[in-house]
Amino acid sequence: MTKKLTTMKRRSKGFVDEIHCDGRHYGVVNSFDSSCSLGTLRSSSSDLKADVGKLSAGGQTALYDSVYHSIGSLAKAHYEANRQGIPMAVLTFTDGKENNSSRDVRDVRKLIRDLEFFPSNNCYFIIAGVGDASDRQMRKLCRDDYGLYISASDIDEVFDTFKRLLLKLVLKDKRAAVKTRKKGKVVKIKGHKRSVGASIKEVDYALNLDCSGSMG
Repeated sequence: MTKKLTTMKRRSKGFVDEIHCDGRHYGVVNSFDSSCSLGTLRSSSSDLKADVGKLSAGGQTALYDSVYHSIGSLAKAHYEANRQGIPMAVLTFTDGKENNSSRDVRDVRKLIRDLEFFPSNNCYFIIAGVGDASDRQMRKLCRDDYGLYISASDIDEVFDTFKRLLLKLVLKDKRAAVKTRKKGKVVKIKGHKRSVGASIKEVDYALNLDCSGSMG
């Protein structure tokens, strides 16, 4: 297993350990290479970590398809479970450029618009790019507050940021995480670790992870 894939899996499992509260949170691990693979929505952190452990790398990068299906499938499961009003978050990581999707930026943005998957409805689309990831492609997806784009220096920074952003949703203590933004890009993140006995809110989330050949 390559260092990049090993790091991503280790940090994904750490993210689940830090964030997931069994019985209050539902999460799913999705992945993409030449196509996208949708996981099973889980209430158990151990099940989510087992799903992460099964990931392998290879193929091209169907980024737009993965975002499209991750948002659509999470919203569908959310409403079928009658969890309206509970925050949803799709957290996408990629270190490559889109090169194998049947859908394009317009399709993804139309879905976000049709589902009203916006922060005003407690719906959050966050995408982080590392290395060769295309800054232009990410910005086009997220412009006009359709999502939040993070340009990260490495995989560790991606998951540190994911953790702090989601902590802001799940902790009732408003001081738990504070972010500043400039032109849609995260500039600085500060926060406190979740403390024992902290009041935890419900949340549904998807980890959508790049498993293309660039990770191999």
